[in-house]
Amino acid sequence: MLCSHRYLKVDRRIEDNEQVYIENEQFIRMYHDRITTASDIFHLHDILDITFKKMSGMKGFLYLHTTRGVYSYFTNTKPDQFIELYKEIKHQN
Repeated sequence: MLCSHRYLKVDRRIEDNEQVYIENEQFIRMYHDRITTASDIFHLHDILDITFKKMSGMKGFLYLHTTRGVYSYFTNTKPDQFIELYKEIKHQN
């Protein structure tokens, strides 16, 4: 593993007649040939770009633009290091 970045998966439930949001911490991990999440594996040659859209403060969405579509991951930390490493690896290949 070369690098990882924390993201939050937000689940919504109804408990005692109230809507409750539960944040589950997960990681997106970068390897020499792939990027993995809790539920997906993307080969680097299938990733077209990685971008970040800031919302408020440090919160925002990390987007993986792939040949299968765009995947979004909510994060509360800036993924600058993760994105820069991806660009370096992609440029080398």
